Amino acid sequence: MEPSGIIFAALDCDADAIETWNRWYDLEHTPMNVCLDGVMLSRRYVAPPELHAARLTCDGSPFAGGRATFLTTYVLGGDPQIAFDAMSVELPKLYETNRMTFSASKKIVREGDVFAGRTAVGRRALQLTAREVPFVGHTGVIVVQRRAVDGRAAAIAELDGVTGVWTMESRNRPGLYLDMIFVEDDPAGRAVAIRTAVPHTTDVLLDAPYLLIDPMRYPWADAIRNSDLPATIQ
Repeated sequence: MEPSGIIFAALDCDADAIETWNRWYDLEHTPMNVCLDGVMLSRRYVAPPELHAARLTCDGSPFAGGRATFLTTYVLGGDPQIAFDAMSVELPKLYETNRMTFSASKKIVREGDVFAGRTAVGRRALQLTAREVPFVGHTGVIVVQRRAVDGRAAAIAELDGVTGVWTMESRNRPGLYLDMIFVEDDPAGRAVAIRTAVPHTTDVLLDAPYLLIDPMRYPWADAIRNSDLPATIQ
């Protein structure tokens, strides 16, 4: 099965529940969704305070104002909409079967969408095929949302610390493009370096670095709690 796109969700939880919410996600929520037809892989990401500081957003963005600290992606095979529809059916079952053990009032989805793959470019030295790029190793990702096609991916893939770039288009908002830029280290520093080396050429809605979450390990929780990021989802 070849990767065809992703389900993309930007989320927040109350700062006093970071560990509890992330454990619920890792231990109960993710396994259920990865079992659905068409889901190949799940990854989760976090933006501690220093990554928020390196973020660019447009006015009115759900990613502005310290929001959307967490990100979940599900890599899909086949028709991306099929997996999204199945996931929408499964969510109510969590409540019906008493598997929603985390308070719904302490978490929120800021943005959710389905993106279909368009192009994928890996660093030439890695000799990746396009279908392999979505699975390339990385410790962080830079998420770019834009309103038009651009030609930056090939140049970005050759920059220091970049392992690949996967470009997709929204199924629900045609003309909205998403770049997932996979990096080896220092997502905030790489984000700034990429903007300098290969400047944006289109209307950019978001340019945000995230750190890949190591399941069951949340060493950044205190940094978020002790920062000026919003302490609650409201």
